Amino acid sequence: MKYWQLLEISEYIKEFSEIRTIFRIDYQTLQIEFDKGEKIRFNMRRGESFIYKSSDEVRSEKIFSPFDTQLSSRFQKSKIDKIEILNGDKILKISVSISNKYKKLESSLQLEFTGKHTNIILLDSENRVLEALHHISEFKSVRPVKVGEFLGIPPKPNFEFKTGEKLENVEDFLKSEWRNYISKKLEKSKKREILKVEKKIDKLKKSFEVVRNSEIFFEKADRFSENAQILLANLYSLPKYGDFETYDFSGNLRKIERPKEARDNNHMIQIFFDKSKKFRKKGENSEIERTNLIEKIDFLERMTKNIRNSSSLSELDILSNRGKDRREKRQKNELYEVFWIEGYKILLGKSERGNEALLKDAKSRDIWLHMKDIPSAHTLIVTDKQSIPENVIFEAGKLCLKFSVKESGKYLIDYTKRRNVRIQSGANVLYTDYKTIEVEI
Repeated sequence: MKYWQLLEISEYIKEFSEIRTIFRIDYQTLQIEFDKGEKIRFNMRRGESFIYKSSDEVRSEKIFSPFDTQLSSRFQKSKIDKIEILNGDKILKISVSISNKYKKLESSLQLEFTGKHTNIILLDSENRVLEALHHISEFKSVRPVKVGEFLGIPPKPNFEFKTGEKLENVEDFLKSEWRNYISKKLEKSKKREILKVEKKIDKLKKSFEVVRNSEIFFEKADRFSENAQILLANLYSLPKYGDFETYDFSGNLRKIERPKEARDNNHMIQIFFDKSKKFRKKGENSEIERTNLIEKIDFLERMTKNIRNSSSLSELDILSNRGKDRREKRQKNELYEVFWIEGYKILLGKSERGNEALLKDAKSRDIWLHMKDIPSAHTLIVTDKQSIPENVIFEAGKLCLKFSVKESGKYLIDYTKRRNVRIQSGANVLYTDYKTIEVEI
């Protein structure tokens, strides 16, 4: 927040005569509704504070604390008496009063846009601290902020703030501040989330390098099996001790190294058969693990692409699971991904095996979604016997598309209750009593 911008915004706010409502929309952001229905928000995050206007009505949660109680009782439906910039610094003070038949209650809202010292301080008529966004002890600052104590006047800056061009339209400026903030925050959040996913991909690729050469295990299994069969065919002509040479079934001379643990020739043959089985099992497991890793890497690469293509913070929040219900125990399933949309749990198959698992785990009233007439990820909305809003179904349809198609565009999504979906084989299904929506990504 620039000093010259705060000066002009303070002049703009002076046009209003009362505060109708005031509350925090999140822990660091205050919304004030003035008369004429004018809503202005004050982002008081340390190091990035600014004032803006937004048509977004989202309130993350209702916050209950002594600060919010004082905010409501002292400033809700209050008359604005004075608006000023304090001490030539980036401190906006709004003095208000609430009058009734018996007394007049005076209070002040002090918004300090001072870098790492950014704060919201609520004061009474004698400049005592009622509450504050950040309480500061005398051990941390020469200007403590403690409930019940007088608030000291901050030292005047020993420099002059830079001036800027006059704002042609303060309202347009406040709206542009929000757009710029969201744009920067979106790009920053994308980079952070992509980095998280890429770390997972790198880890999986390292594991893939370990199991990719599963044919080596099969070659060793064949070698031990052949040795065992050759020895079995020549059992009575084998020497009883040490390494030796014998002929294989093609007439070629083959050197046999006797295992140290072999007690006799019969035991040696059994050891070779056991090692053959062991390496064959390793090879089969490596094949399975390799398939699993390919599926996981493919899913995460799609996730990276979807994060990169996110056009809003709400869209990014869904992909990064920021909407997860805190009361819900952490659920991790290797076969399908869990997302949250407005508190509703969405499950999405990561692969064909994931689609099968999702169908198996679903309850009859859950809503199942799939692209119309096109192979796609199976998607499920867990209903918990609730009716699901249309916008949640629409957003779940978008998730289905994002992890199913490569090209953006408009597609048809069918959805129905799980009980109307009949499994034919694997993840191939027939379904009835469905509805169709058009979804664009």
